[in-house]
Amino acid sequence: MVLKNNFKKSFCALCAIFIFASSIFALEVPALKGRVNDYANIMKKADIQELESYLASLEDASGIQLAVLTIPSLENEDIAVFGLKVAEKWGLGQSKEDNGALLLVAYDERQLRIDVGYGLEDKLTDVKCGLIIRNVIIPEFQEGNYSKGIVKGIKNMAGIASDNMEIVAKSVQDNASADDEVGGVIFMLIWIIFIFLIISSRGGIFKWIFLSKLFGNNHSTKPFNSPSNHTHTNFGGFNSSNFGGGFGGFSGGGGHFGGGGASGRW
Repeated sequence: MVLKNNFKKSFCALCAIFIFASSIFALEVPALKGRVNDYANIMKKADIQELESYLASLEDASGIQLAVLTIPSLENEDIAVFGLKVAEKWGLGQSKEDNGALLLVAYDERQLRIDVGYGLEDKLTDVKCGLIIRNVIIPEFQEGNYSKGIVKGIKNMAGIASDNMEIVAKSVQDNASADDEVGGVIFMLIWIIFIFLIISSRGGIFKWIFLSKLFGNNHSTKPFNSPSNHTHTNFGGFNSSNFGGGFGGFSGGGGHFGGGGASGRW
């Protein structure tokens, strides 16, 4: 398991290097203004307040930092690339524990993603993140219940991360174990193929990057209903007037991410 996790971290770190190198004109990462950052203005105030309080209590009890970001549009950015940039820049999770996670929602593209810090990857696996997205969040989103879907999704993430399975949906628990085994085998096969292609290539720089990441520090900078209160204005600068949170005093603890998680569409 340790060897598998090291392989995964190295693979994800290498992918991040290639992806970031191709993202010269990237979407700007918005300011972290709270645990819930509703820049798309799709959440109810009561739900934002509930999540802010709940996530603060979670952090006090366990050190785990979870955060939400909703945006009106990805502006042609890849959601996996953008999610990783946001999570890394915000530094969710404690620096020595890397126990942070991010739920990202892109309204116009109808895409969402969960990004998981290194320290939670053994619990919030890619398979479990995918189950939360498909079985918990998307059904609510398809009914136009964005706020409810986000609350339920975050609480499932928190339950798994903190070993509080009582608040995790049965549809996530029942499918997680078997799917994790299959997902692990598939990942290893993809990783082996990827390594073979790199070693077989004639680009020495790619080999050097890969080897340095593999043996170096893995934690280096590593029907659809539109809500009535949704706005699209001034997204390029993330106009604070569209922000639904308003909770100050929260900042990331310096946690690191390497691409673990899952994406989905509704």
